[in-house]
Amino acid sequence: MFHKLAVSAGKILLFYGIWAAGIATVTLSVVHFGGPKFFDKMGWRIAIEAGGMVAAFAALFIVAVFVDKRSITTLGLPARGAITGLIKGTLLGAAIFALPIGILAAMGYIHYAPDFSNFSMMALSLALFLVFVNVVDQELIVRSYLFQELWAKYSGATAVIVSTIVFVGLHAAPISHGMMGKIAGLNILLASVLLGLAYLRSGALWLPIGIHFGWNGLQGPVLGINLTGVEAGVHWHAFAVNGPALWTGGTMGIEGGLTGLAGPLLGIVIVLTFFRKRSTAQAL
Repeated sequence: MFHKLAVSAGKILLFYGIWAAGIATVTLSVVHFGGPKFFDKMGWRIAIEAGGMVAAFAALFIVAVFVDKRSITTLGLPARGAITGLIKGTLLGAAIFALPIGILAAMGYIHYAPDFSNFSMMALSLALFLVFVNVVDQELIVRSYLFQELWAKYSGATAVIVSTIVFVGLHAAPISHGMMGKIAGLNILLASVLLGLAYLRSGALWLPIGIHFGWNGLQGPVLGINLTGVEAGVHWHAFAVNGPALWTGGTMGIEGGLTGLAGPLLGIVIVLTFFRKRSTAQAL
């Protein structure tokens, strides 16, 4: 058993080592050519996010194909069902985000007060593209090789638990401040469980990618609400918030308020109810 754990740990560390080397190369290149304020320029932001996504996929491909000797069909990104999985996931992610908005509206803590005077379809498209690339990057980091190795060698529950620890760790900076940060941390934990279950039930990464994108895309680029304390990056908003931060999340965004927890909880119920169960890692 110890040997089995050591082998899995070694391969997972190799995956993260290759990814870290890739993202370091990308970051240094972007900083060199884009300057110290590259993050303020959309083109360079997209470049670093896309570079991170490529680095994560390269790490997955190298370890899965060349170390494990697996087929590319086992990488969790099958062509068949990709569009359907993304669409279903995006609709589900947007729908469960709409739940806390509805609850806050019923409580009188949020109301429709749109300001789209600076709206730009180009800016929206770029923001959504940036969010999508970032989501794919996160899902590859957390729920590709790590998840697959643990699912295949141990259990789906083990894969969900360990990947959730990593996912929460990736958001350590914004969730480490105050009560809103703690609530946001719980929200992220529940969201990770939801995304892990979506992978277990669908057998592919497309559904969790879609759910993640639907939640983040509607929250930030479309509605102009902060994402876990990070500004949406657009110059418009659809709602005005006037309730206590404990419920609304304050500057942390909906994810930092108690009502935000309703979204991933509903998502978990929907995934467990309406998506078929897979007992083992498909084709691994």
